[in-house]
Amino acid sequence: MIAFSDMSQVIYARVPEILKESAEEFASDQGLTLTSAIVNLMQTGLETVANDRSISKLESRLAQSENQRAAIEAELRVAENELAGLRSFILRAKQIRVGKCPTSPCHEEITGFDLLSGQCHKCGGSLLDLLAPPSSSSLEQREIGMLVGALGAILVGAVILGSKGT
Repeated sequence: MIAFSDMSQVIYARVPEILKESAEEFASDQGLTLTSAIVNLMQTGLETVANDRSISKLESRLAQSENQRAAIEAELRVAENELAGLRSFILRAKQIRVGKCPTSPCHEEITGFDLLSGQCHKCGGSLLDLLAPPSSSSLEQREIGMLVGALGAILVGAVILGSKGT
């Protein structure tokens, strides 16, 4: 509130009779002079207008934040569905037996997951020879590795698309 001791400025305003009567009634109810009551009412009105603007800005920011949160939650649900699809794919790939490790003396049963990772889960030996044995192919090891990576990406993409219902 403005200090009433600093009332050196004057505002001349014509007002409707009903407004003047309401101001006089307010002054009487509050035990104030008409001037003090008018100053009080003007200050309260100006503060209310200023606060309304602040509240509108805050409400706007809150609405934007809520929209952003909803969008993030939607993205999270999509990511969770994709992750569930990938987990399912990994479980299936781990269950499918595709052969034996070509590394001597390991010869451990390997799974589709081992083949996608490119190495035996037991000895860590390369499984690239299973895709294209060196004696029957002119592909280099690096090219075979790229082929395995591409195959893995295609399978992961298929799982993701399947989880989206496409």
